[in-house]
Amino acid sequence: MLLSRSRQLLLDTNAFIYFLDGEEPYFEVLLSVFRRVQAGDLSLIVSVITEAELLIRPERDDNEVAKERIGDLLSEDGIYVVGVDRRIARRAAALRGRTRLKLADAIIVATALETGCEAIVGNDGEWARKQIDIPFVRMDDLVAR
Repeated sequence: MLLSRSRQLLLDTNAFIYFLDGEEPYFEVLLSVFRRVQAGDLSLIVSVITEAELLIRPERDDNEVAKERIGDLLSEDGIYVVGVDRRIARRAAALRGRTRLKLADAIIVATALETGCEAIVGNDGEWARKQIDIPFVRMDDLVAR
């Protein structure tokens, strides 16, 4: 399985939401990923777009506990939040032009590509159908339903 070999992955927003919410059947798979990060066997790349998406609901609900929990998780050793620079912006524009991904999605994919990730893990069915230049591991394919 791809997750057992990878050294650096990008987790999409939905994977973080599943983890933070304890949503099964995904939580157990993600827990093993985060344990590998804690052990130093794996690094996670996070787009700053994902950080913003994760904070929308806590900001709307004025939920300080949720904001702190997200901040703490994204500050863990082995988890790196990457901002948008010109390289990522240009790669995102090229991806959006070629695939018609939404701009936020194109930035997340471009972040994975520009940081040398081996794969993206998430559950976006649209990404699985598009040519995004990097392996996409769907969470639904990792869990037995």
